[in-house]
Amino acid sequence: MTVRNDALPARIIGSRRGGAIRFPLQRLLASPAVLLSFGAIAVVVIAAIGAHVLAPYDPLAQNLDERLGPPLWAGGDAAHVLGTDQLGRDVLSRLMYGARVSLVIGFMAVLVSGVLGIGIGIVSGFYGGLTDEVLMRLGDLRLALPFVLLVISVIAVFGPSLTNIVVVLGLTGWVAYARVVRAEVLSMREREFIIAARAIGATNLRLMFRHILPNVVASGIVIGSLELANVIVLEASLSFLGLGVQPPTPSWGNMLGEARDYLISNFWLATLPGIAISLTAISVNLVGDWLRDVLDPHLKM
Repeated sequence: MTVRNDALPARIIGSRRGGAIRFPLQRLLASPAVLLSFGAIAVVVIAAIGAHVLAPYDPLAQNLDERLGPPLWAGGDAAHVLGTDQLGRDVLSRLMYGARVSLVIGFMAVLVSGVLGIGIGIVSGFYGGLTDEVLMRLGDLRLALPFVLLVISVIAVFGPSLTNIVVVLGLTGWVAYARVVRAEVLSMREREFIIAARAIGATNLRLMFRHILPNVVASGIVIGSLELANVIVLEASLSFLGLGVQPPTPSWGNMLGEARDYLISNFWLATLPGIAISLTAISVNLVGDWLRDVLDPHLKM
């Protein structure tokens, strides 16, 4: 017999809703590291969105009279809190604009790979057979190709640009989503609610994207949150090697690349963007772990 919600006592319904809210908050308040991670991510996002207002200087403006100025805590000028680089550009302003580049590339690449991977995973798990075999072997082929070699090949053909980096990172990151989603769909396609929907005439497209997709989105969100940190580090690595965002556009990776000749004499030029990359990646990973705990129903038992 099916029990309707309006037949349940109000206190039971209220306790269910309250429990759904309390569980994430309990997990969040129980971990100061996650709270600090949310704060760090908020600072980076605010700096990226408001860089044109908050940055004290134009990130491209050069002043050779003030080149290689130390940060304030190392005896530098208060006008440049984090010092200046080899061309006299303000490091703080370049870090803020670099955050914008890193986050845009990170979110767009994760969105592309997430949509592609979840779609492939659903189709592969739902149809099985030859379709599943072909799609999963394509995933194996992608994993067999060295990432750097693949990127160099694409950049050599199409040239380095922000759009090309997003496309490359997006199209190479779909395998993780596809494998996880496929495994969930394989166990889900024979459940009662799918069999019932098929019995009343639901098409395959409706079954996949109306009944299955909402049940695997949470897994995709968790993978995406963890992959975001990986994409940010990959973008910085490519820019460091000269394969990513090209100067003079500020990004954390090419700031590191430009600072490699000053590691001993002016260490802050490499240290500051390195700290920004590390803190952002660590914070995103910690928040991703928290999202996994919140969205995984098995961890709520």
